[in-house]
Amino acid sequence: MPRFQRRQFLQFAGSTLAAVAFNQLDIMRQGNRYARVLAQSTPRKLAMLVGINEYPDPIKDLQGCLNDVELQHELLVHRFGFNPNDIVIVSDNAKTNDLKPTRANILRVFQEHLIKQAKPGDVVVFHYSGHGSLIKDPNPLDTPECKRVNNCDLNGTIVPSDPLPSQATGSEIVVPDIMGRTLFLLMEAINTENLTVVLDSCFSGAGTRGNGVVRSVSTRLNRSGKALIASEEELDYQKQLLTQLNLSFEKFQRQRQAGIAKGVALGSASRNQEALDVPFGNFHAGAFTYLLTRYLWQLSANQTIQTLQANLIRSTKAEAMLRGYIQVPVVEIKPGSSNEQKRFYFLDFTAPPAEAVITNISGNQIEFWLGGISSQNLLSGNTVFTLLDRSGKTITDVSGQPILLQQTSLSNGSLFSYGKLVSGQINVVKPGMFLRERIVGIPANPTLRVGLDSSLGNEMEQARTALQTALVYQSISRIEILPVDERSPVDYILGRMTENYQRQLVTPEQNNLPPVGTIGVFTPIMQPVSSSFGRVRESATVAINRLKPRLKLLLAGKVLQGLATSASDLQITGEIFTASGQGQRIKISSRGARERGVPIQTIATASQSFPSGEVIQFKVENKEDRELYLSCLAIDAGGNISVLYPANWDAPEEAARIDRSSSLIVPRPEDEVVLRLRGKGLVELLTLVSTAPLRNALRALQTIARGRGVKRGFLPVEGDDPLEVLGNLFQDVEELSRSSLSNAEMAGVDVVSRSADRLGRAIDTKTFAAFSTVIEVE
Repeated sequence: MPRFQRRQFLQFAGSTLAAVAFNQLDIMRQGNRYARVLAQSTPRKLAMLVGINEYPDPIKDLQGCLNDVELQHELLVHRFGFNPNDIVIVSDNAKTNDLKPTRANILRVFQEHLIKQAKPGDVVVFHYSGHGSLIKDPNPLDTPECKRVNNCDLNGTIVPSDPLPSQATGSEIVVPDIMGRTLFLLMEAINTENLTVVLDSCFSGAGTRGNGVVRSVSTRLNRSGKALIASEEELDYQKQLLTQLNLSFEKFQRQRQAGIAKGVALGSASRNQEALDVPFGNFHAGAFTYLLTRYLWQLSANQTIQTLQANLIRSTKAEAMLRGYIQVPVVEIKPGSSNEQKRFYFLDFTAPPAEAVITNISGNQIEFWLGGISSQNLLSGNTVFTLLDRSGKTITDVSGQPILLQQTSLSNGSLFSYGKLVSGQINVVKPGMFLRERIVGIPANPTLRVGLDSSLGNEMEQARTALQTALVYQSISRIEILPVDERSPVDYILGRMTENYQRQLVTPEQNNLPPVGTIGVFTPIMQPVSSSFGRVRESATVAINRLKPRLKLLLAGKVLQGLATSASDLQITGEIFTASGQGQRIKISSRGARERGVPIQTIATASQSFPSGEVIQFKVENKEDRELYLSCLAIDAGGNISVLYPANWDAPEEAARIDRSSSLIVPRPEDEVVLRLRGKGLVELLTLVSTAPLRNALRALQTIARGRGVKRGFLPVEGDDPLEVLGNLFQDVEELSRSSLSNAEMAGVDVVSRSADRLGRAIDTKTFAAFSTVIEVE
């Protein structure tokens, strides 16, 4: 498998992500729609966005690259104030041939739109989503890094949609790629230092893994051992750029070896990692672009690139770890510059943090784009939003009550959604207004989406029949069986370990794989779930019966993870740390705290590694003028769920209370327990905070504890029905929400309360907060 060095990444590549198909005609319509509202300011802001899903054979098509482009477009327009007319999109669905993503078009638009127009002080963004590759470098760099992994003769590329040569001659294959060398020279030619390059592709690996596709073509094209080389046209173009820049070849080589040409470059994965194109909810996306977009939509205060880099790396790594693979983004700064201390995109925000933005109004139907919402909550039907103006002020009706919009449907394969007002007048609502979650909808009947892998062979139908009855709760099937086809958004895959899978999976870090012939549960990219595999030659029916408790736990974990993505208006901060003081303290904070100026280190999911044997503690600060209540849970890599706190089951409500304007560190000394990490692997920690005790859930757990004779300590629930425990938890959360809905502030949304049973469960952001932290036990 080819590898590349960090400096070679700078010459160039990245990884994966996505969010919604968008065409050039739509862009121009939006440009006309918003041009008056988003009047161009000084300096000028220029962007070029490239998205390629469709490739010629034998290169595999991708699913999420056009969505990546839309994510970037909406982010630049609505949060950073770009004029839509200053953003050019080169993609598969362009209406004119001159904007299709061929090599010639990409280079021409880069020259005409960015190089010829940018002036000193202007802001320029170039984003690429598509396949990446590695090809032979005719003038390779000579660095200790490249020598260490033996790839000094390779240069990263971006892969346009041009047809490949019909035949390969000799020992080489000529490809139409745009080399990192070329991109370096194009960056050098831009007449501003305020340049940001985002690359969502990768070089390592190739092909399909479960329901994910790797954004790389290197090994797919050269399985015969032939070397990939640049075309003469590409090398001639580099010579033209050197002449245009009056740059000698020797100086060019020295600059390449030092780092990037200008500005800042972001890549979605490190040099030896796969970047996947995978389904999120009902659309395809890669973790990097999706998390980058959500992060920047939700960020309440401007951050330096250095701070954003650390947070983005943690969040992307955690999201990838939850899906069973490792993906760590890389960020490069121009050598000798202080760009790490500049704002991201070299700009301040021009709009408030939000979960969505209104894009169109037709009659009583309101269209909006959900760039800042979590993928777990996209499909819920009863989310209610408040409206914000561009200053972040809540928009109210004539009586002073907030105008509220309820989501009613979601476009398939995109982040566009539709809704209606449940309070206020439609004539007040305008395109460009922002939306913030007020009542977060959670699906009432969650299901575990399971794919059946072809490795099951002639037992596929027996497995399907057994699965259909494997997970039933309150007479409702909780299993949805989907194909393993790179399009279906599966949560897990049921399959048999094969010799081929073992060859793909074995690494120095992972060599204790299940035996060939065993059946178990895989992640969507075919990483085995620990402890789910049984005996060799076990039948599919027997395996599924054995896995019923595991499937229940995996469903419960999925629901809890969705719960932990909810935004909250409660003013809460906190941290997770080791009692010994070793390692980094992981910060957590709510939206409510961030908006009141509380400094934070992370947003959404974060990750951190701790050694086995360390004792961990939770600290939560209540900045509200009322009491709050704390619960802590853990989900390990096998889906097992444990209640970590409260730890004193004789007095759960008192132990969970955080006094107003105070803090609580748990476990407390009087609890007489410690939370010590054991073994190795991933653990997701869930921190739940509410305005009242979660009485139903605590009573159910208390009953379990007493039945086991447990008075103190963490409580595993794998031996009981985790769905019953979750039912009690959601009953508590919904009761809190319903009590809030009766307040005068929410008088106009009685329809939500009355229809909650039909639409799903509702979580009030003013009564509940949940945080997810993934830690790796080493």
